[in-house]
Amino acid sequence: MRPARSATPLPRIISTALKVFLSLLEWVLMRLVRVRYQGKPPSIKADDTNPVKYCYVLPENALSDQLLVNHLSRALKLPPADQAITENKHWFGIQEQSALITLHRSQSRFSARTDRQVSPRLIRLTAHLLEHPEQDLHCIPVTIFWGRAPGQTQSKLHQQWLSTGPQGRMTQMLSRLWHILWYGRDTLVHFAEPVSLQGLIASSPVNTSLNRHVRKTARLMRVHFQQIRKGVAGPELTDRNQLLHALTRSPRVKAAILKQVQTDKKNQAQLEAKAHQYADEIVANVSYSTQQIFDRLLSWLWNKLYDGISIHNIEPVQEAAKNSTLVYVPCHRSHIDYLLLSYALYQHNLVPPHVAAGINLNLPIVGRLLRRGGAFFLRRSFKDNPLYAAVFAEYYFYLLNKGYATEYFVEGGRSRTGRTLAPKAGMLSLTIQGFLRNPHRQIKLVPVYIGYEKVIEAGTYLGELRGQKKKSESIVGLIRAMKALKEPFGKVSLAFGEPINLADTLSAQISDTGWNQAGISTEKPEWLSQAVNQLAEQVAVGINQAATLNSVNLSALALLTSRSHTLEESSLKQFIQLCITLQQDLNPQSAKTVQSTDALIQEVEQLGLLNRIPHQYGDLLQLTGENALLMTWYRNNILHLFALPSLIAFCFSQQPRYHRGQLQQLISVLYPLIQKELYLSWPMASLAEQVDRYLNWFIRHELLIADGEHLTCASTYQTQGRLLQMLSKPIQASMERCYLMVALLLHHGSGQLSTSTLEQLCQNLAQRLTILHGLNAPEYFHSPLFQQLIKVLYELNYLKTDQNQKLSFDQRLELLAVQCRGLFDPAIRHSIRQLTQIKTT
Repeated sequence: MRPARSATPLPRIISTALKVFLSLLEWVLMRLVRVRYQGKPPSIKADDTNPVKYCYVLPENALSDQLLVNHLSRALKLPPADQAITENKHWFGIQEQSALITLHRSQSRFSARTDRQVSPRLIRLTAHLLEHPEQDLHCIPVTIFWGRAPGQTQSKLHQQWLSTGPQGRMTQMLSRLWHILWYGRDTLVHFAEPVSLQGLIASSPVNTSLNRHVRKTARLMRVHFQQIRKGVAGPELTDRNQLLHALTRSPRVKAAILKQVQTDKKNQAQLEAKAHQYADEIVANVSYSTQQIFDRLLSWLWNKLYDGISIHNIEPVQEAAKNSTLVYVPCHRSHIDYLLLSYALYQHNLVPPHVAAGINLNLPIVGRLLRRGGAFFLRRSFKDNPLYAAVFAEYYFYLLNKGYATEYFVEGGRSRTGRTLAPKAGMLSLTIQGFLRNPHRQIKLVPVYIGYEKVIEAGTYLGELRGQKKKSESIVGLIRAMKALKEPFGKVSLAFGEPINLADTLSAQISDTGWNQAGISTEKPEWLSQAVNQLAEQVAVGINQAATLNSVNLSALALLTSRSHTLEESSLKQFIQLCITLQQDLNPQSAKTVQSTDALIQEVEQLGLLNRIPHQYGDLLQLTGENALLMTWYRNNILHLFALPSLIAFCFSQQPRYHRGQLQQLISVLYPLIQKELYLSWPMASLAEQVDRYLNWFIRHELLIADGEHLTCASTYQTQGRLLQMLSKPIQASMERCYLMVALLLHHGSGQLSTSTLEQLCQNLAQRLTILHGLNAPEYFHSPLFQQLIKVLYELNYLKTDQNQKLSFDQRLELLAVQCRGLFDPAIRHSIRQLTQIKTT
């Protein structure tokens, strides 16, 4: 008789078939998916001899997530997720068939609810570790985004239908399948750092029960997953039509309508319709699909326009996005700014912000696309329209309160001079008022510096500085701008400043007990204006601190020190290297410049901004014509970075020797005159320390020679002396404008000039001065610079307004003139004296 064939146990057949089926599903899934990582996956080697075991924690019990983690753990050479945690010499008494933990499991196969029952595997593993404290298990939280659509809020009835019964489970499965098919090529995976489960147990009291340990672990993991999801995908979007109705029915908008009915005797129904119209004009209509299209389109556009986009210091922003509502406040140099910033954030796995855009950009077709990309529109001014102001304020509060990232330009318009302009109060005031209505939500403002090697609107800016009127945006203008795609525009850098915690800024203005009272009241608090000014200065200083060096702004800084705008190549290289070394030695937190001076100069030549004149004794590099004017814009991008060392060097321009104490005293008088204009970061309290740091650096690099407490500048016949003289030039224009204004005031006398008259006289005389001395720099007599200087003289108590609204002053202004007089070139001083007919003694 033939022996009977041994039958394979049915469970083994089912297990083998299931493994084959899951392997097939995994193979199919990976054909549909392209994975990107947020951050770096943990550097853990799969090692059987390691006494510490690893497991992966997922927020949901989804098969697609488990298959993807199984694949990635093998591909990245991490401990396998599908390998059982079994009995061995380090682990005993535990047999888990998988190293995957789903944080919450469904209560039944027919239920879609996953927020109640904790994973049994987590309970068993925690119980085992309580019995064996010498062992440990490290949990790696894994967050998977099948696309980054934030989702849209549903009605309560719809939510209930989705969360109960087999139809809800089926709907979720079909929704997941749809996301994989449609967004699978945009899958994002975040591996967190491993968390010691034994460490969590040890951090709890000794007599803590198993149930409490498990609940604590689940809660910490749940908070982690919520923070990661908030930073990457953001809050759910509200249906736009529902939002429009909610805004017009809000108590504050209703109050504004009733007030206008009483004061203007208008029909209430018409005003309600008007409020709805305003809301429709303002509110964004964010579409994730449109943002994906923008991402692909802008990737192509940047490759055409730029040689690269560098991002600096984005890590603190990614961290802040997990638990704060972010408000991005970038400088405004170009129309490219908002596209570039949203693109950079999306590429670095942050939510693209809702962007406040001027109503002038709400063009046909373009406006609709921008609105779907995240833009919401606002008018230039709405002081005389309280209903519009109420609707806009309510919408902005909605964005802040829901946790949406927002973006606006504090300067209002684009900077035509390349400097950071004085911030406007409007949006900053709304941000503070929105915070006061819900002070429990943490809001952080993120200053952003955007640096271009060549800006698209350069020609337009030069025309406007010469007096041409600003052209309105139009479709025709946009089409004409497409011609710029043929030109090279070099590189772009985005640098993020340190996030500003709004609560910390306001704490100096209002006590903790006053938060709620200030938020409930519809009236603006008395301290609001001062708080806005303080916040505005913080933002402007934060933007300037984040500034980066590039080939064009460094070359501009150097070549504009020469009246002929021409330097020997060796001198240009030496000055650029001096500036780079100075910045990196004394501001180590700034972005590093890794290119050589030869490479930097070559880049400027390739952009067509620099002419090379071959010569047998060494090539000359020159700015000519329009380029000389244009380069003042790029120099002003970084003027503030070198303002203090330039001011120190400027003091030595006419007097070669100082006692250190005398120099400190002189700089303490001059520094406040440029601090506000250039938004410099050092307060007066720490100025002496900063000046000493720069003086010591000058001495180490032999630009100054120390003889005890006396300092002497190096001879101009030496390289160091020439470099110090060049370093004195960038700040000279600011000091000349100040001296011109003081000379005018002293000539006319106290109580004779109004603010507007002084501003006009300064502008006219500065324009004449540029002609006489061949400065050829329209920004030298730019009106806002004199407005800012008058404001500074007020703040420093050099000026006051008398009862006739005229400017009055005392002997302090005369003393300032005496202290400044000896610092200027005699020819410039003589010209100013002639222009103002001032008599000197």
